[in-house]
Amino acid sequence: MKSKIGFSIVIPCYSVGKYISEVVNSIVQQPFKYPYEIIVVDDCSSDLETQESLDKIEKIDQVKLIKLVENSGVQVARNTAVRGSKFKFVFCIDADDLLNTDPVFLSEGTYPDKAIDILINNSDVAFVHCPSLMFGDFSGLTISAYPVTQELILKKHHAQISIVYRKEDAISAGLYDEAIRKWQDWSFAISLLNYRFKSGKKNEIAFIDRPYHLYRIHNNPDRLSFANVDEKEMIKITFEHNPEIFKNYYRNLNNDEIIEEVFKNKPDKLKDLLYIASYNLDRSISMSEKRGFIITGKNEPPNIP
Repeated sequence: MKSKIGFSIVIPCYSVGKYISEVVNSIVQQPFKYPYEIIVVDDCSSDLETQESLDKIEKIDQVKLIKLVENSGVQVARNTAVRGSKFKFVFCIDADDLLNTDPVFLSEGTYPDKAIDILINNSDVAFVHCPSLMFGDFSGLTISAYPVTQELILKKHHAQISIVYRKEDAISAGLYDEAIRKWQDWSFAISLLNYRFKSGKKNEIAFIDRPYHLYRIHNNPDRLSFANVDEKEMIKITFEHNPEIFKNYYRNLNNDEIIEEVFKNKPDKLKDLLYIASYNLDRSISMSEKRGFIITGKNEPPNIP
């Protein structure tokens, strides 16, 4: 069946308690112009608070709740939702994050609405992203609050999970790689770009410079960012599943050298800050002050200016 114009919001859920209600509530408060659905995929949550929250949100008209029969991981949950989605466009949000409901940010339109307009009007755009604003244990923009390009993604710059993309591209790209256990957002962006590259399509990436996505900072040890996973191994799997675009960019390097180069190219916080400065100097200064960044070199004498 042909997908309709609109968007599907995918939310994997595993024992997140009240957070799942909070993220759904942040979505239904949005003044969307396009039709939408919220697909929540429960990955066998066992705690009572999550079950009670799921019972509540299931009563919301826009919510479609899918319960997996066995715990399968976040990538399987995302793929289940995308396959079952009914609209042309998709974006994912983690169950402990939110969409910004500030009327100031929504006065000119919502994030998915603006992203869909871009994707409809420009077939050269692979996906759309926006900066993420942290809340909870820390506040402020994340260190990746600058526009990315295909080249930067191939150098292991950050790609958020909250990108807005075409469902048909995701299906053709093989969806979310279930072998990837961390840095899944980056790996998925690579798969989208690689599919489009192999298909002869351009890979522009659009940036909407408003923090529509709110990223919760907390110390839950179950959060994926705390997982002890070999980053180079995740790069290796991503490369092996998407060799064409890497080999086109990293020419004259063998496979092992490409993997090493991608790993080496990943920006540290200083490089990220410089990319922010090249895009928005005031933003980088504000971020430096808020985080208390002090730049001192390991090899510089203490008495040089």
